[in-house]
Amino acid sequence: MFRRATVICSLLISIISINACVAEACTILTVTQDDIVLFGNNEDYSNPNTYYWVVPSQNGSYGGVYFGFDDFWPQGGVNEMGLAFDINALPEAPLNPHPELPGLDDYEGYIVLQNCATVNEAIELVKKFNWGKAMWGQIHFADAKGDAVVVSAGPDRELSFTRKEIGEGFLVSTNFNLAFTPDDERMGLCWRYDKAVELLEIGIDEDLTTDIVRDILDAVHVEGAYSNTLYSNVFDLRNGVIYVYYFHQYDEVVKLNVTDEIANTKEPVPLKNLFSDMIVERASEEHSGYVFQDKIGNILEILSVVVVIGCGYFLLKRVRTRQRLY
Repeated sequence: MFRRATVICSLLISIISINACVAEACTILTVTQDDIVLFGNNEDYSNPNTYYWVVPSQNGSYGGVYFGFDDFWPQGGVNEMGLAFDINALPEAPLNPHPELPGLDDYEGYIVLQNCATVNEAIELVKKFNWGKAMWGQIHFADAKGDAVVVSAGPDRELSFTRKEIGEGFLVSTNFNLAFTPDDERMGLCWRYDKAVELLEIGIDEDLTTDIVRDILDAVHVEGAYSNTLYSNVFDLRNGVIYVYYFHQYDEVVKLNVTDEIANTKEPVPLKNLFSDMIVERASEEHSGYVFQDKIGNILEILSVVVVIGCGYFLLKRVRTRQRLY
């Protein structure tokens, strides 16, 4: 009886651990071929209230189109010069603070896209700020020239810059810190990274198109009760065109022209307003199903805790009974 109860408790603790796992979040890639430069990303999260909005040019700054949620904290975007960014979530990585430098007085995505046209300019700008004691992500930048970099906290606790090689090729980032992992050791750390690299190595031998990047984003999208690919973007950085896909449905695309959007869009736009009723309804039904799964999961987790406590009480009572008998 004692052994059986111990096994049951162990299984229930395992269930709780599985439910507590951190959700996957975001795949980002830059790929160049000849005069084509494409930047793709999947936004993986749980909040279905997704938007895009415009910050116009002001006092010499660059205008940009940004994507994110209903808190309007930009998760990614692209400016009128063809500089783009998106962010991978990471566990906290410590940094050496630099109080001699000014702090970030605005979101880093805004600061860079409003003031920089190239990756080189972005790198020089971010070096001028005090990023505090830690980073909780890495920022993937790419420009219309085909340059790309991932900015993260390095092993020396300073900002690190993982660069894409000059010329044709690609750079992929998911949810492990590129600065801590040599290039030849990255495969096997994240299935989405592995799949994206595998498909890019195949696709780069063909004529590069936005459809190739779309298919890669489709192959690495996520679905589940805790995280979904809520939208995907492909930015054509040289032509200033954004391709938007809604809730991991890649059979319908909306195209946005960066210049036109900066000139004409005045208010934030829900992404669902861009798509057909069929796409929106399908996404809503799927999301409702995942919300239900999440609630069931929470109930099971609470029940698991109750049962574990009960098992502990039962085991303690049996131990005390045996002690009295012997």
